[in-house]
Amino acid sequence: MKELFQKIWKNELQFLDFSFRFKDKNLLDVSEIAIILSVNKENYEQYFLLKEFKTIFEKIALRVDIFSIQKAQICAINLLKAGFINKQELLKALQILQKITDNALILEFIQTIKIQDIDKKKLFLDNFDKLDLIALELCKLSFDENTKQKLEKKINKFKNLEFNIAITGVMNSGKSSLLNALFKQDFLGVSNVPETANLTLIGYGLEKEAIIYFWDKYEWENILKTSSFNKELKEFINKLSLEINIEEYIKAEALNQKIQLDQLKEFSSAKNKISALIKKIEIKSDLEFLKNNISIVDTPGLDDVVVQREILTNEYLKESDFLIHLMNASQALTQKDVEFLIHCLLNSRLSKFLIVLTKSDLLKKEELEEVIKYTKKSLREKLKNIDENLVEKIDFLCVSAKMASDFYKGIVNEESLKKSGMKEFETYLLNELYSGEKSKTALEAYKKELFLELNHILSIYEMQNKLIKENEQDLNEENDQFLLEFEEKERILKKAKEEITHTIAELKNLESGIDNLVLLLAKKLKERLIDELKYSKDKTKKIDINRILNIVDITIKDGINDILREIKFENIKKIEEIKENLALKYDFLRENFNDGFENFKDKISKNIENIFSSEKFVLLKLQIKNIVSQKANLFDLEIKLDESISGVFQSFNIKAILEQLDINGTFFVFLNEKLRNYENIQKEKLNNLKSLMSKIKDKNANILNSYKSNLEKISRLQQLRTDLLNAN
Repeated sequence: MKELFQKIWKNELQFLDFSFRFKDKNLLDVSEIAIILSVNKENYEQYFLLKEFKTIFEKIALRVDIFSIQKAQICAINLLKAGFINKQELLKALQILQKITDNALILEFIQTIKIQDIDKKKLFLDNFDKLDLIALELCKLSFDENTKQKLEKKINKFKNLEFNIAITGVMNSGKSSLLNALFKQDFLGVSNVPETANLTLIGYGLEKEAIIYFWDKYEWENILKTSSFNKELKEFINKLSLEINIEEYIKAEALNQKIQLDQLKEFSSAKNKISALIKKIEIKSDLEFLKNNISIVDTPGLDDVVVQREILTNEYLKESDFLIHLMNASQALTQKDVEFLIHCLLNSRLSKFLIVLTKSDLLKKEELEEVIKYTKKSLREKLKNIDENLVEKIDFLCVSAKMASDFYKGIVNEESLKKSGMKEFETYLLNELYSGEKSKTALEAYKKELFLELNHILSIYEMQNKLIKENEQDLNEENDQFLLEFEEKERILKKAKEEITHTIAELKNLESGIDNLVLLLAKKLKERLIDELKYSKDKTKKIDINRILNIVDITIKDGINDILREIKFENIKKIEEIKENLALKYDFLRENFNDGFENFKDKISKNIENIFSSEKFVLLKLQIKNIVSQKANLFDLEIKLDESISGVFQSFNIKAILEQLDINGTFFVFLNEKLRNYENIQKEKLNNLKSLMSKIKDKNANILNSYKSNLEKISRLQQLRTDLLNAN
């Protein structure tokens, strides 16, 4: 194997061009590249037999033979060296594969490779700039104002692409200190007493300001209900009502207040009681890091007494593009840290996230490594009956925000900044944002939309020149044929509209059986909890509240996922069938259908996931915690658990919620939008055709110049098409 890799280094330049074409296709993920690199002379026969292995090579248009495997391995190593493959992710994938194959040599070899530094933010922005230039050229080449407006909308749409970073941690984990170091100035309050008690959204704006949003009356009443299951919260609210006139801030219609940044501590500090009445804070500032639409979601501590703030935080976490969890390196891993990280590993849509060990200057390197090792071990222990490999989704960095902040204040030299780990943290963060799934998807979507507009513009000029040429040959019958074709398209369009209306009317949301599945899940949860309580009683053990809550989490998560899968599968399956049938019958819909269809499906999925309110289940957990903490006999506990669980689950009326979601109506709107778009394109073409035919009949019109001008435009459009194909 060592000889093979020596040969790879000698011949790497020979395959450089293929490597970069391999990158541009962007078809293989890190796990598939790890599989390719793990093949050796001892195990290749096993790999050859696997259908999945053949599928990987089909993606990169290679046969499955020794030469092709070596070629793919060389390409992968070239891309790794050039910085297009994440080395840490690749090492993690190779370590996972060690369980099924001996890849120690390649693992050792990859660890020795030096990676070329790539500014992925610059690369991403450069690629967007290239697409913007193509879009602007298409604007100049377009034949009417409507097309120009559409292109300008696309440019603005992608320029406004946002990246959201969520920062979490228990109280005193160092969130404010880290953000101040990231922003290179003391922007947020720092204290041993937690300063940012509220969910704070920090975004870019030339005008520095903050907006305070208070809870509305309905939301505050829910907080009061929660206090009946939370003794600490109840005491807090009782004390609060004696010190503050709550009605001054809590209104039927939510109150919001614009303030100056220097007034922020008067509201957001946990020292100030008014912070409990605040739902969230929005801050705008011209901080350099926030340019290019980066927003920070600074969350309240995970051990927040106000549960609704935790629920609100979870909603923002769902929409975040990257998650950073902070842990004080000098303090032991808390139970709240473990619970939160397990929740993220099991439920987050993110493929990876980062744990930052703060105040790293207080520990030695060996001690920091021990903290990381202990954290991984603790999480694996919790996941041993689910999936231990989920821990590989986490990266670790050690940072001293104080050392970095002291440098920016001019107190210490640059050596302190280097030792702080802040530069590595900032680079890591920007690379993850600008080379992640969202940025890749956005670039691909932009390219695709520009292709559609380019082909539309090109077809107009080609049609015009065809008409001019046929007119010179005195083929008037052919000209009339164009008009007949448009009339036929109008007839087909009308038929498609009628069929879509009829099909949607027949399509029904899946309703039958779902309510029963929900009730069965409630019964299953109750039985599991009773079994756990009986086990503790039989073994004369103290009830483990955290284990009880984990049972609630896992049972509900698995059960709801099954129900959601059922709803989504049936509805999306029917919609896919309709889409395919219509695309087969009406070829003009094929290309247009795919544009935006994945976004439509994502929207449906999110709407379905919102069927089960997270707030209800957080409150259920509080109720269960309160019930099992009581000193009561098993019979009484069972009755109370049954009442609590049944009450929450029976509050779901799936049929009514599905009707409110109106999946069919949403799909109908989506289809009609596609038809309107096609109809507008045909009208534009017809108007251009009639205008051209009028010029042809006008003896004074210089049609020859129009023909030559169109040829130049066609040539430029074809070049732009090539540029689009070559764009990363």
